[in-house]
Amino acid sequence: MKKTILVVGGLSAGPSAAAKAKRVNPNADIILFEQGEFISYGICEIPYYISGEVADKQKLTPFSPQTFSILKGVTVKTFHRVEQIIPQKKILVVRDLSRGELKEYKYNSLILAIGSSTKKLNVENENARNAFHVKSLEDGFAIKKFVDENKPKKAIIIGGGYVGMEMAETLRRLNLQVTILHQRNLPMKGLENDTREKIVEQLSANGIEFVSNVKTESFLLGKNELVSHVFTNKGTFETDLVILSLGVEPNVSLAKSAKIRIGKLGGIITDTKQMTSVENIYACGDCCEVKNIVNGKPMLLPLATIASKQGWIAGENAAGGNAKFAGAIRAIALRLFDLEIAHVGISSDEAKESGFDVHVEKISTHNRISFMPESSRINIIGIFDKRSGRILGANLFGGEGTVLRANTLAVAIQHKLTVQDISDLDLAYAPLFSPLWDAVLVLGNATKKKLPRF
Repeated sequence: MKKTILVVGGLSAGPSAAAKAKRVNPNADIILFEQGEFISYGICEIPYYISGEVADKQKLTPFSPQTFSILKGVTVKTFHRVEQIIPQKKILVVRDLSRGELKEYKYNSLILAIGSSTKKLNVENENARNAFHVKSLEDGFAIKKFVDENKPKKAIIIGGGYVGMEMAETLRRLNLQVTILHQRNLPMKGLENDTREKIVEQLSANGIEFVSNVKTESFLLGKNELVSHVFTNKGTFETDLVILSLGVEPNVSLAKSAKIRIGKLGGIITDTKQMTSVENIYACGDCCEVKNIVNGKPMLLPLATIASKQGWIAGENAAGGNAKFAGAIRAIALRLFDLEIAHVGISSDEAKESGFDVHVEKISTHNRISFMPESSRINIIGIFDKRSGRILGANLFGGEGTVLRANTLAVAIQHKLTVQDISDLDLAYAPLFSPLWDAVLVLGNATKKKLPRF
C-alpha cells in the first residue's frame, strides 16, 4: 500500500524532510504545506540582501515551489495553513488561503517543521509600517523596499542579539545613524564577557551607539503613521526606522492541540528518531528542543544547520528508515565589520551550572605569520573541564580566519577531545594562512601548562 507523508512547514527543516523521505521511499506520496509564498529560503542572508551585498533577490530562493516539486518529487502547496491535527484518525485539516476552503488530508506519517516566531515587545504602535521584524523573506523584502523608497536617516534596533548585530552593520553600511537599545548591560547573551565587551567596542568604532539596560516603553507615531520617537526608561530616541530583534520562540500551538508533549523550554520533545510523543508524528527544526551534546541538557537552537539535519532524520524515519539524531552543539558565527566572532559549545557559566570544574584559558595570537601583509590577531577564550581535560566551549574574535578556527574547535568539542588531543592536532601551515603554531595549538599548549596532568 502506498504511503502518504505530510510535511508542515516549508522553510528549512520541512523541505529537507520532504526531499529525504522521497529519496528513502520513492513510491510514497509526499505533500509539503507552507502558509506563505516561498519555500526553502535562507533567512540568514536577508541582512546582506538589504545592504546590497546580495544584489539579486532571486538568489535567496534557490527553489521555487514548482522547481522543488519537479526536482524532488514532492507535491508543494503554498498558501496552505494547517489548522488542526486529528491524530486518532491520522487526518490533517488544511485551509487553502487563496480560496478560503478547508480540506482534510489523510496521512501515514506526519512531520511538523513549524518553526519559530519572533517575540513581541507588546508596546503601543509596535505594528507601525516602519517597525520590522527580521524573520522571513517577506520581512527582508519589506525592509529593503522601505529603505530604498523612504531613505531613512536614523534607525533604532531594539535587542542586542545575533540578528540585531547583523542589522546594525547592515544599516550602518547604508549610512544610517544606528542606535541599539538593549535590555541588558552587554549584547549577545551567552557569550563570554570579554567577547561581549569587544562587540560593544567594535560597534562604537564603527559609529553605532549601544545603549544598555534599556526598557522600551512605547512608540510615538508621526507623519504618515510612522514611528518617529521611541520612549524608554533612559529617555526618548528619534528614529525613521525600527528593527525589532527580540529573539524567537518555538511555534507549538498546533502540536499542543494534538496533545504532543512540550518541554520545559517551550519546544516539542522528540526522541533520537525525531518522533514526538504521539505515534507517527515527527518534528524537526526550530519548533523542537535539542539535546546539547556537551552537557546532555535540552536547549533551543534555532539554526538552519540543525533544522536541516533534523529534517533529514525525520524524513528518513517517516519513510520507514532507522536514522538517529545524537544531538548538537551550539556553533554560531558573526561578522561585525572587520571583526569575526564565533561561539562554539557551552559558556563558562553554563559549564559551571552543569557541574563541570571549569578552567578558562585566554590566548591572543596572529592569524598568519606576523610580518605577512594583512596579519591580524585572533583571540580565543577556551572553556575546559579540569577533571577530564575536555574542551567544553570557546569564544573567538579577531581578523580573517577566526571562524575557521572556531570550526576546528567545534569538532573538538563535539567529539569530546581533551587539551592533550588539541595539542596533538596536525594543522595545515603556510605563512599566508597561519603562523607555525596555529591559534588552536596555542590554546592547547597554553592550557596544558595550567592543567599539567593532561
